[in-house]
Amino acid sequence: MKKSERLDRKINRLFKAVGHPRWAHHMGPKKFQTWILCLGQIVKQVYQLSYRRAAKFLDEFYGIKLHWTTLQKAAKRLPKSLWQSLLAATIEVGNIALAAGDGTGFARTGPSSYYLRRIGQDWPVSRPVQAITLIDVKLRKFIAGNFFAKPHGEAKRIPNLHKQVPVSIDVLLLDKGFDAEWLHQWLDENGTFSVAPVRKGCRRGRHRKLLRDCFDWCLYWQRNIVESLFSALKRLFGSTLKCKHIRTQTAELFCRLIAYNLGYRLRLFLLSQTDRNL
Repeated sequence: MKKSERLDRKINRLFKAVGHPRWAHHMGPKKFQTWILCLGQIVKQVYQLSYRRAAKFLDEFYGIKLHWTTLQKAAKRLPKSLWQSLLAATIEVGNIALAAGDGTGFARTGPSSYYLRRIGQDWPVSRPVQAITLIDVKLRKFIAGNFFAKPHGEAKRIPNLHKQVPVSIDVLLLDKGFDAEWLHQWLDENGTFSVAPVRKGCRRGRHRKLLRDCFDWCLYWQRNIVESLFSALKRLFGSTLKCKHIRTQTAELFCRLIAYNLGYRLRLFLLSQTDRNL
């Protein structure tokens, strides 16, 4: 791997572009800079390692010596706003002409078959983590994301995601589950025209009536790209989360989005997965 393609240099450049301080805390010994802790989290997701193996990887490949519990505590203590700003720093365009939004689920690590048989349970006990993201259709990148322990309505999450995007969005493609007049009106007031199929029997709402009578299906079919990105994300990094708490699960998923945006341009992580399978 060339020096210009090293992952540590990419993460360091992201921190300099965002303007984060060198240390995330004000008190205590300042031993490891924040970008090094984030590098360990992203390495853990890219190569699907445990905390112990991720710490060993940092020592052998980058020459960074730290204990594995340092990474474990960092995943819980680093704020959500830091991960959101790093993801926003991977966007290098001044305007997004066409974006798409959708939600998916990530499975938690479930109990063993022996435990289910012991408690007399015939089906797996699981509650998926809800992930709602926005993507850039042209560049095939994630531009915003939010994650929740309990699934809720996806439409109410769009305004918060829209505020996270550092650049303006001209057109936003959504599926039928986001058909709500208040959402179309809010996006219109914030400079974004939303396109979503209306439900059967649509009779109310100025924006919904416009979509009902003049719907551009050729434009809407590009929304399938968000499904392709979800598939690529799960094939590269897995569809199961190893962390137990929603705070660490959020850090885990943000690291996957950042790693995908960084690795997409050079295809490094896809090549790494191929080499590991040979």
